[in-house]
Amino acid sequence: MRVAGLIAMGVLMVLMVSCQTGPGGPDPQPRLAAEVPAEGFWLDDNGQSLDLFEDGRPVLAYRYTFVEPPEGVDAKFRRMSYIHPLYGLDGDVLTQDFPDDHYHHRGLFWTWPRCTAGGRPMDVWLVDGVRQVFDRWVTRETTTDAATIAVENLWVFDDDPQPKVRERVEFVVHRSDNVGRAIDIYLKFTNVCDEAVTIRGATEQDKGYGGLCYRPDKARKPMQFTTARGGIDADQTEYDTPWADCTSTVAPNGPVSGVAIFQHPGNPGYPHPGWLFRHYGFLGASYPHNETLTLNPNDSLELRYRLYVHRGDAAFGKVAERFAQYTEVVGTPGAKP
Repeated sequence: MRVAGLIAMGVLMVLMVSCQTGPGGPDPQPRLAAEVPAEGFWLDDNGQSLDLFEDGRPVLAYRYTFVEPPEGVDAKFRRMSYIHPLYGLDGDVLTQDFPDDHYHHRGLFWTWPRCTAGGRPMDVWLVDGVRQVFDRWVTRETTTDAATIAVENLWVFDDDPQPKVRERVEFVVHRSDNVGRAIDIYLKFTNVCDEAVTIRGATEQDKGYGGLCYRPDKARKPMQFTTARGGIDADQTEYDTPWADCTSTVAPNGPVSGVAIFQHPGNPGYPHPGWLFRHYGFLGASYPHNETLTLNPNDSLELRYRLYVHRGDAAFGKVAERFAQYTEVVGTPGAKP
């Protein structure tokens, strides 16, 4: 395993991003980071986030300590256990944290709004008195071809130290090519309390949102959504597609980058119709959507996805082709996640 530090050769100085509080939320501000190699994957732990680089360029930052809200925003929104920033292949910041239209949105995250533990509401979506709290690292390693980050977190109420859910999150980041970068995501949620835990998407107007969520920077509008069935021109809360892509400009009149979410064929209900498309800037894979999933003590929910970060729009990024390659590798519908 390689961790941040000085190495004898092949290093360059890079600018790494930390979240500094500014108007509308923490904006990425450059700070001088540790020396990282010009080739290969590299992990740097700065005490607030675990940052991943590929060939000297930033890939993502996993936030494992509390990130405080910007000035003037309710302190209840403090959170950890998510990815921000997520970067495009050219180092552009794709995600947004604490957007002023939805303070609870946070980069790339995985939560639900309608959960309970022993009948008590447990809204990890709004971080309403309950939070995903870092517990321990499982894996932090790099090889020539990939980097793996695995972590365990706990769902804990602010007024009750006993955890209700243990979540295991694993990211396997594959080497990029000139078009895109694949990031495999494994999510496991285990009921560790002695009462039933329920998980459900939003109930308001049967929107069903919750699950794996990507919040792009709203300054990158307009958002262009593409699916296996074609483009999405209007907001949707349910759609029959195994993959979806959100593409936008990096800056006004600038280059274009996109992020696609691929459902794993072994996920329950594949291809599950729970999706959230919001043209202000939101893409979510919303399992279990409008159904209530019950986890009895020691029961688990396992989900897998591939995040595909690419240059250009969905056509230039070969999203449909890369999804077909993904399903060939991981198996057919019904395969074990």
